[in-house]
Amino acid sequence: MRGSDRMGIATVVAMALVSLTATPLTRDMSFLGPAWLLIGLLALLGVLLRRVRLGASVVLLAQLFLVLCFTALFAAGLPGDGAGWLDHIRSLWQSGIQHMQTQSAPMAPSVGVTLIFVTVLGLMMVLTDLLAVGLARPVWAGAPAAAMFLVPALGLGLDTGMFNFLCLALGYLAILLADGDNVTRRWARGLTRDSAGGFGTAASVVWRAAVVVGGCALAVTLVLGFALPTLSLSGIGFGNGLGGGPLQLSDPTLDLRRNLNQPQNTVVLEYQTDAPDGEYLRLASLPQFNASGWSNVQMRLSDARTLGQIPGATETGHSRHRTTVKIVNFSSEYLPLPYAPRSFAAPGTWAYDPNSLVVLSSAHANRAQATRDLAYTAQSVDVTPKADDLSTAGVGVPPDADITRAIPKDLPQPLVNISRQVTATAESPAEKAAAIQEYLRSGAFTYSTEPAPGSGYKALENFLFTDQKGYCEQFAGAMAMMARIVGIPSRVAVGFLPGVRRGDTWDVTIHNMHAWPELFFAGYGWVRYEPTPASVTGTAPSWTLPGDNRPEASVSGTPSVRASTPAAAPKDVPSADASHLNPGQSVQSGSSWWQNALTGGVGLLVLLILAAPATVRIRRRSGRFSTDAPVEERVESAWAEIRDTVTDYGGSWPDGASPRAIGEEISGRLDGPPSQTMTQVATLVERSRYARTFDDADGTRRLAVMTSEIRRGIAAPQSRWRRIRAFVLPKSLFGRRRRR
Repeated sequence: MRGSDRMGIATVVAMALVSLTATPLTRDMSFLGPAWLLIGLLALLGVLLRRVRLGASVVLLAQLFLVLCFTALFAAGLPGDGAGWLDHIRSLWQSGIQHMQTQSAPMAPSVGVTLIFVTVLGLMMVLTDLLAVGLARPVWAGAPAAAMFLVPALGLGLDTGMFNFLCLALGYLAILLADGDNVTRRWARGLTRDSAGGFGTAASVVWRAAVVVGGCALAVTLVLGFALPTLSLSGIGFGNGLGGGPLQLSDPTLDLRRNLNQPQNTVVLEYQTDAPDGEYLRLASLPQFNASGWSNVQMRLSDARTLGQIPGATETGHSRHRTTVKIVNFSSEYLPLPYAPRSFAAPGTWAYDPNSLVVLSSAHANRAQATRDLAYTAQSVDVTPKADDLSTAGVGVPPDADITRAIPKDLPQPLVNISRQVTATAESPAEKAAAIQEYLRSGAFTYSTEPAPGSGYKALENFLFTDQKGYCEQFAGAMAMMARIVGIPSRVAVGFLPGVRRGDTWDVTIHNMHAWPELFFAGYGWVRYEPTPASVTGTAPSWTLPGDNRPEASVSGTPSVRASTPAAAPKDVPSADASHLNPGQSVQSGSSWWQNALTGGVGLLVLLILAAPATVRIRRRSGRFSTDAPVEERVESAWAEIRDTVTDYGGSWPDGASPRAIGEEISGRLDGPPSQTMTQVATLVERSRYARTFDDADGTRRLAVMTSEIRRGIAAPQSRWRRIRAFVLPKSLFGRRRRR
């Protein structure tokens, strides 16, 4: 068996094991079968092409073509909406990307996600095979496998499990063992068992060393698993980290998007409260705003059932409420609580963030199921202000002001302009906040749970200037962004609307999941606003409305869940049309992130394909001048490099002729010193092959310099286009290797 065959088998084993590390991402394991089949076919194709001595670039192109054909055939058997095969594949990819955007891991089954996983694993196999076999860099071959492991471990913060980590380690070890076996077989080349003097074969030494080294390495990684919060071994406690380690939080906006699109509006929790109009039950707070949108930040959690001071506010002068909650069908690591919570009594292990007063499970195991079938009570303080008092309040400074007041430097100017234009006539901070809320509730914007294109800045631009439709996340995110631009600290809260009252009990359904902005005012701390249209949230809180629009009956400010007619668009508020922007500015809706990523990925893949032949050729050239090789091998390597250079530039090599005859013919094509150097190299080749003894130390030490001189002589008379083509697409890689 050849060394490339052994390495090909090792890459199959490695990628088959590594593919298991994707299992925490989805509940559908149907991608494994076709992915393993594709991995095996790619390895077989690589082995066959290398047996006929085709170059690494040819193998790479053939494997990429196989991935394309396999995924097209596989997609043909999947249900989809596309008319032609290309539209069918595109629709599957789009549905898969949308599914991943709206689902939290582990995701529900999706044929689009299955196709994406199979394609990605196939491309990972191609890259691993190129590194391990094509470029002979087996140590680098662990990079694709590590990327597969790190996606759920770090990118999503999932508990990947020790089994997945062992799959990664064992797969990488298989590649290293194959490389070690290949190296030792080269060491023992030409030796017989008798000449080994009773020491046995080198392969047995390698396998014994592999057991010792590999076993020790795996043992060390298991011990280090104590300090890694993303590694766990159920029942033993590995991976909880020293002292608990940082908790990896899920993205609550994914649950929000998924739950609002559920076909059945089932009841997820019930509660009883002495608050007359029910309670907003808050889950999470998103204070960080950047190009990716609104997100969590790292928290310093405190373990207590009595929560700390309310940021920016006092408890005196505000009413207290008691709320009893029973979770019916909802699983989360966040505990739904009214703001501002003062204490709670709930089974389990819980901690809170002093800046946001968000309470979440501090257990490392099954945190995502912490609220399932949970019953608990909470005491809270209603810190909502009176409208007249808020109108005179200034902007406060929250404890996390470095985050909640920060305006990204790369924020598009149109978003800044529209924020200032909406608040141009407002004087106090409360008036500016009210103007923003009235602008978004004016009727110019439409509530819709359909997925909108883009993310982050692009999603906001699309919402404000193009489509003018979105669901509560877009309304809340837009108001929080606009408030921050005009100097008011802001964040986005995610939780539940009050629900529907049934006797003494309030029923909260899955479609009541909601997002709203919170703005920080001096003396009151974080104050809730409601920019989402009245058709979903009812009347806006009384303290957020101008005096003329304030409903007399509303005291607590909790909106009714009954639909109401949206208010008429204010006359002085600028239009949401992009044409209202300053002259010379334009707004582009932009493509979604996955389209940009796909375009960038395709472009990068094209560049890698174009660069592959030159990379392989440069590596082959550098490997031919190793000073550790025997003298005869160095001479032959220099001769082969000259032959390949002649071939790269379109010249002919006189096959079958003697080294002297070849030297005379090639030197005749050269001018000056390169011609003489070619004659000298031909003489060295002749002596190394046919002389009784050969030890031309001075000549062979200059082989690299002499070969470079000849290569320059061959390239000198060529046109610039031919030199570029010889570098980018060297012909010597695409033909069968001739005998030296």
